[in-house]
Amino acid sequence: MVAPGSRRRRAVAVLLTVTLVPLAACQRGDAGPKPPRPPADVAAEDQRYGVAPAPDPKVTYQPDVVFVGGGGGSVRGLSEDALTWRIDPGASGADKLARGKVMFLTGRAVGRVLDVRRDTDDLAVTLGPVNITDVIRDGTFASDGPVSLEKPVRHDAGTPFWAEYDAAGGGSGGGTAVPAAATPSSSTFRVRPVGSGVRVSPAGLSDARRIGGFDVTSICCVNAVGARFSYDGGGIRIVGLATLLMKSPTAQFYLDIRGATIRRAELRVSGMVGLRIEIKGATDRGQNINKRIPIPLDFSVPVGEILGVPFSVTANQVIGIQTAFSAKDGNIKAAGEWSLGGSVGFGYADGAFGVTKPWNLTVQNSITDSISGPSVGVNGIIIYYQAAFRAGLGMFGLTAGLYAIVTASAGLTVGSALGAPLALCRSTQLGLTLDYGVGYTLPGGLAKVINKFLDLFNAGPIAASAGIGQVDNVFNKLDVQPDRKICKG
Repeated sequence: MVAPGSRRRRAVAVLLTVTLVPLAACQRGDAGPKPPRPPADVAAEDQRYGVAPAPDPKVTYQPDVVFVGGGGGSVRGLSEDALTWRIDPGASGADKLARGKVMFLTGRAVGRVLDVRRDTDDLAVTLGPVNITDVIRDGTFASDGPVSLEKPVRHDAGTPFWAEYDAAGGGSGGGTAVPAAATPSSSTFRVRPVGSGVRVSPAGLSDARRIGGFDVTSICCVNAVGARFSYDGGGIRIVGLATLLMKSPTAQFYLDIRGATIRRAELRVSGMVGLRIEIKGATDRGQNINKRIPIPLDFSVPVGEILGVPFSVTANQVIGIQTAFSAKDGNIKAAGEWSLGGSVGFGYADGAFGVTKPWNLTVQNSITDSISGPSVGVNGIIIYYQAAFRAGLGMFGLTAGLYAIVTASAGLTVGSALGAPLALCRSTQLGLTLDYGVGYTLPGGLAKVINKFLDLFNAGPIAASAGIGQVDNVFNKLDVQPDRKICKG
């Protein structure tokens, strides 16, 4: 029997092994479906839908996988919610698609089939997330050294219905994000024509877009991955920035699957150097909100076909705001920066995880010192920021593969100005967690919003997570100023 401590040390040692070499997968003869040969020439406008898989004898796929031929050339459009693909019903394999199967058309158009129906001259296929071991039964995949994240391709889904939702137990305002459609129809699946589709750009800075009540601009990945955002509605005004500061960011991965079981896995994202948060919030009506914004934007770096499988490394983000204004004139303002050293990631072997966390979290500019907000009441705000790094198949967070997700939250409070003669109390609760594993994971609230929509046509539901993974607390600290009993009471 191997002692638990030695198993964990071995997993850590696996993570620290940076030489990644291609290994042969178990041979299973002709078992399992095989992808058709990808088209020789794919039009540039079709490449935005991803690269088609290619056959390789060193990979065995699961029996439920249905390969649809033609790559991006078989795609006729994508629904506004980025869940339903319109494809050519005459494409090879399209006639085999059914609920419960796994469609594999390209590295982005892959997932569990939740619904499939003929709609005019197209075949409308609604996909949900799928575990990587539900796609691949046997295979070993590795990046060819570190993959630079400095020049990602931007895939923009626009403003799908799921891009804003009320957080669990959330506050007022905003309403539901679920469309009020009674039954699915051709109007339900409004589609961008092939000439437009999901917008793709090489830039690392997105255009500002309106998501629910928020204006959001995303950033990735040369110097930072993050987002600027603002909100003005219902008597509440918010302006903020949340970024993970980065320098020459890279990612590398290794994945070994045998018999639909993860034998060994590694993911490391390097180049993180800091965290910066800025926030201003105010109300003139004493109103509050509690919102999450899964930004519908992928910053993706295609790794290329590894044993015929088109892997990509992708970064995407979620921001959240919860206000706690207790007075009609509530307001709060703060800014802070922390340095972070090292990398984030994990290693997995023999059923045990080893984790690499950011180290040396050091205050550069104290956010607690900066808190201000003169008001007759006590006011607070929580800013939530999540940056997810994934290596695998899929898009917009519905990605099967390896993942490392950094979540930072800062809860800020400023006391009433009426108590200022004694002490103006200020506090910050800063938390940092790392979620990592192999499979997929979605915010619980996002899964609920999508499932409400899928229920309209009796599809789904999707699970919020699948596969193997863990969540580790990296940092959690309460800072109260001044250091007086009245503020700590």
